[in-house]
Amino acid sequence: MAEQRREMGRLRDRLHRAEDSRAAREEELRCAHEMAERADRAKARFLTAASHDLRQPIQAAALYAHILRGAVGTNPAAREAADLLQASIDSLSGMLSGLLDLARLEAGAVDVAVTEFRPDTLMRRLAQEFRASATTEGTSLHVHPCGVAVRTDARLLERILTHLLSNAIRHGGGDGRRVLLGCRRRPGAVEFQVWDDGRGIPPDARAAIFEEFHQLDNPERSAAKGFGLGLPLVARTARLLGLTLDLRSQVGQGTVFTVTVPRADLPPEPDRRLTAAARAIAAAATSAAVAASPTDRMRGRRVLLVEDDERVRHAMTMLLKRWGVRVTAVGSAEELADRLPRLRSRPHVVLADHRLPRGQTGRTVAELVRRRWDVPVVIITGDTAPERLREARSIGCRLLHKPVEPGDLAATLDDVMEG
Repeated sequence: MAEQRREMGRLRDRLHRAEDSRAAREEELRCAHEMAERADRAKARFLTAASHDLRQPIQAAALYAHILRGAVGTNPAAREAADLLQASIDSLSGMLSGLLDLARLEAGAVDVAVTEFRPDTLMRRLAQEFRASATTEGTSLHVHPCGVAVRTDARLLERILTHLLSNAIRHGGGDGRRVLLGCRRRPGAVEFQVWDDGRGIPPDARAAIFEEFHQLDNPERSAAKGFGLGLPLVARTARLLGLTLDLRSQVGQGTVFTVTVPRADLPPEPDRRLTAAARAIAAAATSAAVAASPTDRMRGRRVLLVEDDERVRHAMTMLLKRWGVRVTAVGSAEELADRLPRLRSRPHVVLADHRLPRGQTGRTVAELVRRRWDVPVVIITGDTAPERLREARSIGCRLLHKPVEPGDLAATLDDVMEG
């Protein structure tokens, strides 16, 4: 009996030790989980701050460069210097965008919105956007849609195809070569393919091209040939979407990248062909609309600008005034609230930075102004997170991402003011 009691005691001791050990492991797991969540929140804060703070000086520089290019006149040396300045700013902006996109993918901070859609319009738009750069490189660009609907995130698929086209034109084109964007039907899927008949990729280099900053034919690290971020972004985005990415290449003959996307079953599109009379009416309307440029139509209009960065605010004001716009500029939501009662004329549009001092945002600006006037609001942000676009749409605002091209700014302002 005594031996049994001793054995029971030993069993209880082992049980207590096991429970203590389990509790300790659970506490370790809880602490590790909390640390991971804190790290994720820190990454999100860093990406938001970096996206805004790093884009601000680039936005100011881009606006000043545009103003400078318009002011140098016909002096060839001055125009060349202004063009080189603009090219340098564009390169810096492109590298920053690539790095931030990679960081978001690594941090799991990219939202995926899967929809069913027909990609033909997307493909034709990409071909149109890349036509000029292909011509500059001496490359003929062709597009062959297939009319089949797919199921994936349209925005992220467009990014994948954008990087693949840019890569093909830069590294697989030139000297009269061809680049093709096409798609092929497969059972339950569609293959999007980007072909070039360039130099090809050696077998021992095909894994390395998906590494950050790795480039096969750019030992001098020329910014004109990119930064080696496009294909890593393609690979990570495809992995995020669960899409298959394939590479086939033959040295001396060319390369094809293939992205396989699930097919979707959508009803046939209605017949949108126009009659001859309708085409004539549409052509006349289009001709009348483009008779004056967006900047011409903005002359004499009033813009209320809310931007906390003094350099961006000054550059934006200079640009708008060159277009003949009457500008009222303030640096915060508080300053706006103070000025609003003293404004005698309704602005035609409000242009507001998203991130303002003391936790205020572009939404704050829209709500303040709309208490007095029903006026369109355009929000500019360096934050490319999808929730910014959803938030802007939910309050009836347009959204532009920094650095904003002056042409895009003019077109957007013209559109909302006409609307």
